[in-house]
Amino acid sequence: MRIEELRAFVILAGHLHFGRAAQVLHLSQPALTKQIRRLEDSLGGRLLERGRQGTKLSAFGTRFLLPAREVVDAFDRLGVEARKAATGQAGQLRIGFGSYTLELVPRLVVKLRTLAPGIEISLRDMSTSEQIAALQAEQLDVGFTRLPLPASARDLMALPVRSGQLALVTPARPVATGRVSLDDCRDQPFVMLSKQRSPGLYDKILALCAGHSFHPRIVQEVSELATALALVRSGMGMCIVPASQSTRRFPGVKIQPLPEKAAAWAAGAVWRRRDSNPALKRFLEVLEGEAG
Repeated sequence: MRIEELRAFVILAGHLHFGRAAQVLHLSQPALTKQIRRLEDSLGGRLLERGRQGTKLSAFGTRFLLPAREVVDAFDRLGVEARKAATGQAGQLRIGFGSYTLELVPRLVVKLRTLAPGIEISLRDMSTSEQIAALQAEQLDVGFTRLPLPASARDLMALPVRSGQLALVTPARPVATGRVSLDDCRDQPFVMLSKQRSPGLYDKILALCAGHSFHPRIVQEVSELATALALVRSGMGMCIVPASQSTRRFPGVKIQPLPEKAAAWAAGAVWRRRDSNPALKRFLEVLEGEAG
């Protein structure tokens, strides 16, 4: 029993006329007759009866029609879904991101869902090190991490998407009048995103402060940027974050980009070099369009 034979039977059952069914199937009438006979031989029973009154379904054919139609419909749906998956219109995409791309990634996801609503997307807020480990363990399809990648990530590809400077965040009325530099912060309390939450940013801030010959006096470590900003606003201390983290929706704090070369950062989309996931390819097309 072959799918072409089942399809021929379903179409013929709908027309009950070999000539018209053959036209629908783009077959000659003898070819259609052969398909029906092969199907009947494989099933061991007659599906149709032909007489002076025309063609009609046999009792066996009537009973067989419903499951045959269900199989043909399921086969057609399978083909449609497979083509969607193969062209990146459907599938699954697991995305990791961090504070550096907090605004970019949701915008990309919205655009992808508009263009390819059949793709199931899951998002995970992760540090750079966590994303790289998850990508290498095939637990993520694409991540957005700090660049450059470590030497241990030779199996990963990267596309730069964002760059900028770190910034000093102080209460809206800072301790010092005018602009506050890192040199003014030697004895000031700091609120930090925890090393566990963002180890790369944590280490970069320590190195940045070391360049000004001091170690930040950390009074509180937190796991969320919003918590850090709230504590700065309350006067608990100051913090350092990517300047791209807008504070317009967080009144009560002041952000000052740091001009030092050591305060520069870059982030990029990262994925496995040989990943053949069509949904990933579709996402990267959206990303390149956004970057362009």
